[in-house]
Amino acid sequence: MIGVASPLFCSTPFPRMAEEVAEQFDLWEVLSEGDHRLDLVREDLSQARETLGLRFQVHVPMSDVNIGSVYEPMRVASVDEVKKVIATCRELDIAVVTVHPGFVNGIAFLDRSRPLAVTRRSIQELAPFAEEHGVVMAVENLPANINATCTRTEDLLSVVEGTTAGLCFDMGHANTAGEVDSMLRHVARFRNVHLHNNDGQWDQHNVIDEGTADLGKVVSALRASYSGNIVIEATDLGPGVRSKAILERLLHYGPAP
Repeated sequence: MIGVASPLFCSTPFPRMAEEVAEQFDLWEVLSEGDHRLDLVREDLSQARETLGLRFQVHVPMSDVNIGSVYEPMRVASVDEVKKVIATCRELDIAVVTVHPGFVNGIAFLDRSRPLAVTRRSIQELAPFAEEHGVVMAVENLPANINATCTRTEDLLSVVEGTTAGLCFDMGHANTAGEVDSMLRHVARFRNVHLHNNDGQWDQHNVIDEGTADLGKVVSALRASYSGNIVIEATDLGPGVRSKAILERLLHYGPAP
């Protein structure tokens, strides 16, 4: 199923945004931020599911949530926040949650291996919690042009190693890091996919064929080995709809895997 997501959606009241999304998509990956914080919209979400037929996934909050924080009280608070979202997803029967790995802040710049190690520790706590709640947790690769961990495939694999966590493959993020081919070698571990494009220098979230990421190669790999949902991450609903038309054409009529 093809879905859509955009941080801009958070600026529109949830019921109205749900109506607009449902006119174009069957799936919305909700960013649990601002007025769309999951515990605030749970009734609206259930109503949208019943009346509009929308299906949902969730992206945990990004603002000030850092599961790789080397300041332990903030790491604990971030992990607790992610757990709250996972627990609410269980209550709302939402099956897939995407999580950002850690960011490099403050004294972490003195030793960038520390936030990666801390991220791994957090994932080791979160993965069994998600499994106990019957929620699939997908950890996302991040773009190279921000202070983040897990921009490289090997680092992302290292933080989920030995856990039940899956991967969220983000094509645009991987393109900024030159990691598209490397990530696609692990398509069997994908539990969610984000598609958008860019010039390889910055995380622009362009329409999926507007950039240097090899969309055809990505779609061929997904057609061959991936059966989960594909979420278009767009700057707004209009560009998301344009990306959806392109993706549908490639999925239906592209070269056979």
